Amino acid sequence: MNHLESVKKPKISVGIIALNEEGYLPDMLSCIQAQDYPHHLIQVVLIDSGSEDATPRIMKDFAAQATDFESVTLLPNPGKTLPKGFNLFLNSATGEIIVRLDAHARIPNNFLSQMVTVLQEGEDVVGGPRPTVTPKNATAWQRVLHTVEESLFGASIAKYRGKSKSDSNAPQYVKSVFHPGYRRSVIDKVGSFNEELTRTEDNDYSYRIRKAGYKIRFDSRIYSEQVIRPSLSAMIKQKYHNGYWIGRTLFVQPGCVEVYHLVPGAFVLAIALGITLRLRGAKLPLRLLAVSYGTADLALSAVSLPTLNPPTSKAASLPLIFPALHIAYGIGTWKGIVVGAYRAFRGKK
Repeated sequence: MNHLESVKKPKISVGIIALNEEGYLPDMLSCIQAQDYPHHLIQVVLIDSGSEDATPRIMKDFAAQATDFESVTLLPNPGKTLPKGFNLFLNSATGEIIVRLDAHARIPNNFLSQMVTVLQEGEDVVGGPRPTVTPKNATAWQRVLHTVEESLFGASIAKYRGKSKSDSNAPQYVKSVFHPGYRRSVIDKVGSFNEELTRTEDNDYSYRIRKAGYKIRFDSRIYSEQVIRPSLSAMIKQKYHNGYWIGRTLFVQPGCVEVYHLVPGAFVLAIALGITLRLRGAKLPLRLLAVSYGTADLALSAVSLPTLNPPTSKAASLPLIFPALHIAYGIGTWKGIVVGAYRAFRGKK
């Protein structure tokens, strides 16, 4: 019998790394405060990555008021990046279960209880569905952006996206989850996060977990939500940086990059080749690309319309938003590949 199974209610360490999250952190802290798991068995670690807004004050206020938790620890993250923040968390965590939470998210009050339940079924790493949601008092435009994020055409096909269901009688195992819960033994064996990977540290960590012989359990009882980026420009910036770090990761941990991660980069390459051929007099390749992508874009935009409730005329922009995100991600990927190749040539990661 393992340790978790022999202890009815194990201690949990919950960590949040935040940078300028004054608009979202209070909601997540309220979610933590509302957890039905015994608070005296929850260690909360809040790490600020150099915020210039009210995030540090919000953390301090929570620490002063949340006196029923086992402890609330506040730490600075001089390195500012997520993997450096996560490593600070791992080094300070004292629980038997380690849980990563995003400041830009929400969890139900039984989130930690359900996580413990699934872990006690003999699992090592667990997580569940994490659909995106709109901010409070969302505008019509933000509801359109939410539709984009929930569409397979606008986001990845990772199982945790959307409201995927799982049958608890038939365990499902996946390559990665959002808001994961780890047994302490997994962390001890796999080690720290790779601080060279600013955005894809979670892809790398999940890959290393699987390589170490562990399985990652997906269970719909462990439900959370991620709040979407509030504007198109913020979403485009996010996609660009996501693509950039996929490109960089190809030279650090290529095994954790999936084929679907590279599709936007292939799309941008096809556009560039099509334009080059068009300038040389060959019109057909670019036309075929435009027709095939345009057809898929219009069809999948139409499929997304019923999810907009109430309907809005701003939905007419969907066929323009999808390619903007794909191109931003693809350009980011190619920049990451160029930078990664250059650093590899110079003997750097």
